[in-house]
Amino acid sequence: MRALFHPGLFTAHDIWHQVIRFYYFSQSVNDGHLPPNWIYNLAKGFGYPLFFFSYHLPWLMGILILKMDLNFFDTIKILFFLSYLISGISMYFFMLNLVKDRTAALTSSILYLWLPYHFMVIFVGASMGVAFIFAFLPIVFWGITLISTDNELGVPILSLGLSGIILSHFMHLIFLLPIILIFSAWALANNPRKTVILKRFFAGIFLAVIISGFYLIPAYYYSKLTKVYTESGYSELYKRNFLNLTQLLYSKWGYGPIINNAKSSEISFQLGIAQWLVLIIIIIMVLTKKLSKSYTHLSLNLLFGFIVYVFLILDYSKFVWAFLVKFISLDFPFRLILPAAFISTIFAGIILVNVQKRLRIILTIILILISLYTNRNHTKVNQYTIYPIKTYLDSELSMTTNTFNEYLPLKADPKLLDKPWKEAFGMDLSFSNTKKGTDFITFEIKTPYTQKVSIGQFYFPGQLLYVDNRLAQFDTDTKGLIATKLTTGPHTILIKYQETPLVKFSKLLSLIGILAILQLLTKQINIRKKADS
Repeated sequence: MRALFHPGLFTAHDIWHQVIRFYYFSQSVNDGHLPPNWIYNLAKGFGYPLFFFSYHLPWLMGILILKMDLNFFDTIKILFFLSYLISGISMYFFMLNLVKDRTAALTSSILYLWLPYHFMVIFVGASMGVAFIFAFLPIVFWGITLISTDNELGVPILSLGLSGIILSHFMHLIFLLPIILIFSAWALANNPRKTVILKRFFAGIFLAVIISGFYLIPAYYYSKLTKVYTESGYSELYKRNFLNLTQLLYSKWGYGPIINNAKSSEISFQLGIAQWLVLIIIIIMVLTKKLSKSYTHLSLNLLFGFIVYVFLILDYSKFVWAFLVKFISLDFPFRLILPAAFISTIFAGIILVNVQKRLRIILTIILILISLYTNRNHTKVNQYTIYPIKTYLDSELSMTTNTFNEYLPLKADPKLLDKPWKEAFGMDLSFSNTKKGTDFITFEIKTPYTQKVSIGQFYFPGQLLYVDNRLAQFDTDTKGLIATKLTTGPHTILIKYQETPLVKFSKLLSLIGILAILQLLTKQINIRKKADS
């Protein structure tokens, strides 16, 4: 990961988006909003509810790193490195609890770190949220494994893993749900105390939902007030992002974007040579009955999950996606490479604990060497750049940081984004002393006669209008802008975002969840201390 310690920021598909998002997240926190929601500066200055729907966890971690007097660019690179480091550690502990063998756990961890798709997400896509999914997915499975072995530490660990996924990239929870359910069913089947285990599973899930409440509840409720369900470009995105099977087997490494469809892109979507070798070996071991009964059942379940994921990556599954997108927002079928590759790394550990010690050492060396050698060029970036932060903020990419601007308020007119921003729209208006922050806009306005004026801000719940320092009534015009009647003469206008009761309740819920998980962790630590003394 030396590329992350090079001066300057590397070029990648979403890297400019990440800089813009992190900048406005930190600015909003400085303005007193933790976590942020509405950002007045986005959408050409008309405002955008970015952080009602975009992920929070990486940026919350980034805020702490910024306190060390680092700049935005170095902090983003550190975040990518942390996601990578945590993913290796979490994978090791999950596999150690599953197979009870350090060599097997370490091998699975190395294969997980050296997945081609792992490097693609960081160095080609710069997908910050997805990078942290790699870190939290093994934690979910670690928690499930602990719960299935009657270890009460599994509940807080499961909830931490699930809440980490929700707050890093919620859509991935939908993609990962099949393999989580498959593994949970296997874990449950191997424990006679099924009722107790189920209760702990649900306790972990409930706690994760509570912790993530500050994001989940407003995102669910307010998404109905945006264009996400009516924007046809977004709902049809899946159609051009299927892959060919040959791309999964092997595809040349590249940095170019997806222009027409994923099948013709320069990006490598290969699963990995070591991963395919592991799959061949596990199939042979299952067919020749070289695995223990428990591992045979697990391997069969995981193989079924792997086949389902590969099917959904290929365009043969188009009819399934066409049905699913009617009910939930989904984008790229190739995102399912992550759970498919994760399954293959689990197989590596299972194989190693089911062979003789001498063969185990040989297989470990072979798998690690193949993984390192075949991915030796995948840890490089395309190129480095050094631009001031203003260059990023002034770019067209800073419009909303969403490809289709899909979270514009439902009544917002997207054509306004093609025009210069103005403080207000009306007849013969003049403006002065304009000031803007992430959560407010204020200016002086003069109107030669009484008229209805549209302020240059889209309406979204939480916004308040003050005219001459008094709270004023308003409605929305046909373009989705805040509109109010002004009398002849000068006026002072202030529009300020204030958290809604729903947002405040959601934050309180999350605080309760965090306190609950801290209490659970403290309890388990004290129990372990007493047991050791």
